[in-house]
Amino acid sequence: MTPYEAASLFVAFAEAAQTGFANYIAILSGMLAASWFFAHRLTRLMAAILIFIFTVAAAGFGNEVFSIYSDLARLGAYLHEIGQAPEAGLGWLGPVRGPAGSMAPIPYIVLSLCLMGYVAALWFFFHVRKIRREEVTESA
Repeated sequence: MTPYEAASLFVAFAEAAQTGFANYIAILSGMLAASWFFAHRLTRLMAAILIFIFTVAAAGFGNEVFSIYSDLARLGAYLHEIGQAPEAGLGWLGPVRGPAGSMAPIPYIVLSLCLMGYVAALWFFFHVRKIRREEVTESA
């Protein structure tokens, strides 16, 4: 693979990573909206089913996001290695300009964001469910 093919592949992986993370954020947004509008109306069984579906979807998309960002980080390390040669002409590309290994923590940072979003969405579900059920009980 030529250096420019590797650079093109890096850009494609970056776009895929961004799309995967956007899909994960869409799932979180859907859970937050469902929590706000419907959490207090759901029976325990329906709430458990919703949380199960959300958990499976979040785990699937979270795994996809982590995998894509891991591949992106490895490709960035490869580009840093081959881009150091003067004839490569890749000095404009971020992984080549940055220090070696600078992309290694990115998959773990993104995984942490996904996990924090998941936990926050679950907390929001139960918090809104409790608050809105109390409001319904008080107004009755």
